Amino acid sequence: MDFNSMLLSIDDGLGREDIEALKFLCRDVLRKNKLLSVRSGQELFQQLMTEDLINEDNFFLLKELLYIINHHSLLRNLGTNKEKVQKALPRQGRISPYRQMLYQLSENIAGDDEKRVYFLLPLQKKHKENKTFLEVLCQLERENSITEDDVELLEDIFKKVAPDLLKIIEKYKERGDKLHQTENHLIDPSAPPEDEHELINPPLSIQVSSKDSELWDKGTESLIEHTGMIHEEAEKEDDKSGNINHQLSDLRLNSEMTPQANKEEFYDMNHKHRGYCLIIDNSVFMKGNRREGSDKDAGALSDVFSWLGLEVDIFENLMSEQIRDCLKRFKSRDHSERDCFVCCILTHGESGTVMGSDDKEVSIREIMSYFTAISCTSLVLKPKLFFIQACQGKFTHPSSKVEADAIVPEENKKYVVNVPKDADFLLGMSTVDGYAAYRHTREGSWYIQALCKNLVELVPRGEDILAILTKVNKDVSLKEGQQGILKQMPQPSYTLLKKLRFPVPDVPFRPKTCQENSP
Repeated sequence: MDFNSMLLSIDDGLGREDIEALKFLCRDVLRKNKLLSVRSGQELFQQLMTEDLINEDNFFLLKELLYIINHHSLLRNLGTNKEKVQKALPRQGRISPYRQMLYQLSENIAGDDEKRVYFLLPLQKKHKENKTFLEVLCQLERENSITEDDVELLEDIFKKVAPDLLKIIEKYKERGDKLHQTENHLIDPSAPPEDEHELINPPLSIQVSSKDSELWDKGTESLIEHTGMIHEEAEKEDDKSGNINHQLSDLRLNSEMTPQANKEEFYDMNHKHRGYCLIIDNSVFMKGNRREGSDKDAGALSDVFSWLGLEVDIFENLMSEQIRDCLKRFKSRDHSERDCFVCCILTHGESGTVMGSDDKEVSIREIMSYFTAISCTSLVLKPKLFFIQACQGKFTHPSSKVEADAIVPEENKKYVVNVPKDADFLLGMSTVDGYAAYRHTREGSWYIQALCKNLVELVPRGEDILAILTKVNKDVSLKEGQQGILKQMPQPSYTLLKKLRFPVPDVPFRPKTCQENSP
């Protein structure tokens, strides 16, 4: 593949949010007036080539940028991987710790905290209203309210609004004397201590997906679930797409983080309580179609996770702000005596978001951000599982038995959602990029029903959660519908550092709220 074709393949994997993130990270290496006109990856790459920051013989800067925004799968297109880039960063890195610190703040601030930060910032309303956090940071830099040597304003505001995020700023300030920057922001060749890698070396990120979209169940009365783009970040050992079983088996953990002792290979599931399971079931909307059959999914999830020992709470038809409030309440609970946390969301959606009953969006990135190590300290080192039943693209081949579960926006928004740059997360999406997920109006969705069925069958056999999700993928991929034109393939993404195996319940599974459905 020639250099320009390689760059084009990278651009194809980037979403709108990614482009904005890359532009922000390049503010110290490209002239700001040049960045203003950039609207695509191709345009950004052209600017970098014009300034001779990347070329056919040396494009490490591009590798570094993709690494920082956690697009590890795209590094494959550049003939490298996360570990190689991480090793080379101390010698070749160009993006300053200051720029990375600001980006990390933008990745972790969300919801009401973000609104409170905006309120306290000494900016005119026009510079805060309907602006992303990165845009607001750029304005602060233009006004010299924050600089590489002066982040007091941010420190004071975060101390009042989000003290848990102060750690990010404090780590940057501590690095000041140790990692002195040259004019072109080269990182000091001497390797910093392990804890100082946090800003430039996000924790292990291994995500599983498949480009294969198999066929679905014949003659089902289905509704299409539409949510947005979850980034395909499979780190395979070869370039073949393969099936999901092959991809799961080929995943490798960073050797430095691979548990050595057999006892340490599994998450500790021996706390006093198993954990909380939050289920948000939105079936009635102000404008959107009613999601018939969603109650079957909620009931099945409640039965199975109760059987597995979790304390289940179901919330129905929450508006967008109520979803945020609900997540904050669960974030604030004490999880110290609990093994894990599970969150299941069943609703309409659009690109990269889920929908409140008021038809307003909540980003999947924000949902997970409430439970990072910084935001929820009592869940540190514990598995956090999220299962979302919703589409990731426009439905295709509609028929009389298939309806759109969400309005497809006129503008083809291309958001890419990644698992947070934090360890111990798992995100189970019902389908891969650009494809629909189906829900039977009486029996529930095939993904959730397959998930529940396989948890019931495979937990007693001692299978871990990734093995179970592999089986879920296989079951769903073999389904056919509407004479073979309906298709679906789930996508699990994760940063788990150990195997998660639920203890086998003392009693056989007996559904309480719904009858067991076999996909």
